[in-house]
Amino acid sequence: MKLNHISTKSDLINLFRNLGVGKGADVFVHSSLSSLGYVVNGPFDVIDALIQIIDTNIGTILMPAHSGQLTDPVSWKAPAIKEELIDIVKTNMMPFNKNLTPIRGRGIIPETFFKYPNVERSNHPLNSVIAMGRSAQYFTEVHDLHAPEDLNSPIGRLYKREGNILLIGVGLSRCTAIHLAEYLVDVPYLYESELKVLTTKNGKNTFTKIKRYPNGSEHFDKLMPDLKKRKLVKSLNFGNVELFYFKIKPVVDFAVAQLMSDKYYLIK
Repeated sequence: MKLNHISTKSDLINLFRNLGVGKGADVFVHSSLSSLGYVVNGPFDVIDALIQIIDTNIGTILMPAHSGQLTDPVSWKAPAIKEELIDIVKTNMMPFNKNLTPIRGRGIIPETFFKYPNVERSNHPLNSVIAMGRSAQYFTEVHDLHAPEDLNSPIGRLYKREGNILLIGVGLSRCTAIHLAEYLVDVPYLYESELKVLTTKNGKNTFTKIKRYPNGSEHFDKLMPDLKKRKLVKSLNFGNVELFYFKIKPVVDFAVAQLMSDKYYLIK
């Protein structure tokens, strides 16, 4: 089989600029490299295109850097651990290290971005964020264990700065910003999670329940038709995929309005 379409860094620069990404912007990027088809230099072309457009001397690029492998192995399903082996795993797990802990399940673009020089990482053992640019330290310096997407989290600070979201081949179900709406409304199900994450106490591993943690995000995409109708989101098709770019504040505010009418709107 021969490839009938390839993308270069120049193609991606044109694509992102046509979406509205501009110099000096603060942009949180969620991505799927495979959605773009064959990109000559893979994640490097995506990252380098964003760095060139935004200019990290005056703007900031942010990406998710989650580490789900540090949750309590009692709840693991892939892989599930035999009950008699769980204590061995718990005792020997390495606690979160913001310089070393691998990113899990966010795709190869953030995994590659993490290796770039001058990338900062927030200190949350489960929902950390990585950032490069002028405000990287500001966005990553505070990340409360018990409120990973509240107003003072990295995504909350982006909201206060009226920053932007870029979705490359993924929808709102992968968009951290929508969880911020749940925290702003303080929906009741934030308190229902039993999720525990590895922390350390007196040099020993312990698993701490996060006091306020979101439910799933699989229903977030139902917001998109209304967001498009209100022209709060700009989208472009690229091959077989749709990309989205938007200001975070009006989109989160719209989600907040839905939750004010029905606090369970985003999980059903």
